[in-house]
Amino acid sequence: MPGPDRDKAPRARHSIGWMLGILAAVIVTGFVALRSETGQMLFGHWSFVRSIADDRGTYYRLKVKLTYKGEPQDFDIVVGCNVRRITYKDNSSTYEAGLIPDVFGRRMNDGKGLVIRSPSACAGETTSNGRVQPDLLPIVIVYDDAETLDFGTAYLSEDAYESPLSLLKFGGATIESANRSDFDRFRQAETNLVSRRSYWSALAGSVALARMNIEPVPKPWAHVCEGYMRFRLLDELRTMVREQWPAERPHYWLAARADQTRIELAISNSASIQPDRPDSRLGSPHSFGSISGHEADYGMPTRAGGGLVEATRGRWFAGAYFPAASDLRLEYVPANNEFADTSITFKDGLWRGFAYCFVRARPPSLTEGSKRLWLRIDGEDVAQTIHEPGPPLLILDRDEYAFTFFRINLESTRGDV
Repeated sequence: MPGPDRDKAPRARHSIGWMLGILAAVIVTGFVALRSETGQMLFGHWSFVRSIADDRGTYYRLKVKLTYKGEPQDFDIVVGCNVRRITYKDNSSTYEAGLIPDVFGRRMNDGKGLVIRSPSACAGETTSNGRVQPDLLPIVIVYDDAETLDFGTAYLSEDAYESPLSLLKFGGATIESANRSDFDRFRQAETNLVSRRSYWSALAGSVALARMNIEPVPKPWAHVCEGYMRFRLLDELRTMVREQWPAERPHYWLAARADQTRIELAISNSASIQPDRPDSRLGSPHSFGSISGHEADYGMPTRAGGGLVEATRGRWFAGAYFPAASDLRLEYVPANNEFADTSITFKDGLWRGFAYCFVRARPPSLTEGSKRLWLRIDGEDVAQTIHEPGPPLLILDRDEYAFTFFRINLESTRGDV
């Protein structure tokens, strides 16, 4: 997992196969090892220290200009990396070794929450020295309820801000140098909408919360954003897909298991696809912001090949992202007999650029009562012979398009708020 002290060589994770990246992302139930209580303890998330000398942290100022429903919402966030001692609003202090604040937000007048994920610029990257691209595009999330932060809509690309559905206008983002004094003043003056209680209720187990003296919230912070990238298939890919297309010619469908894997690999190795956007270039999936789960550390690629905490432009371009959610959220009512395990919102491209952020609950047993797992796009069932919980990696749209799953984790390695 990348983190604030990661190697800043050119985003080597993209040299790994694109399909391997999304395969690694699909962990639908339970927690990954680093989020287990043991993993958290090893990384010292809740190791309280009375005094730490020799602060070798680095600091930067993230400025983001937004307009929410016509009202300016400018953010000036001072972020610390590998900070030795943090003082919190309750006067407690703890040793930290990560990005803080990992996310920062404020309440809107309509009761929604506006939250920004801080890109990691912990090795001295700034806009002025050219190591942050001038069209930096951090991930921004609008949460439905500022009190609970349990469901949100993430803005991942220019398409989202240009959508008639958008609540936001984006006016640019920059990163500047800062120091410890700037950081301390920021933390004394500003209150983060994402509280430690909400943040850690989502990420830590009960033992960890008890050690941090944190009472869990009923609805933890929605820290995972899910969706699908939509690609147009061309040339030999369409021929391969057409051969597997069921005789009934369903609109949305999954291939049989062996064929599904073969199509996934063919798409991964293809240079003949393009994102579902009229002005998109042809290319390989590797070129279009292939998402490995921690894209939030870098920012999101733009259509012009920028948007990132990175010096080199033109290596990655924005994909066509569409939001997906699940009825298997923590607030799911078990009495429901039918529910969508994964539901994509497409609406003829109207929802391009977004993802949904939520926390999945464990799926019920497939033999339990009359409950059924559904897979739907705009309310239409996806034809399939495979009935397994969790979002499939690949969904076919006739013989013309493919939806490929992605997941973005908003938390950072050893981060805090």
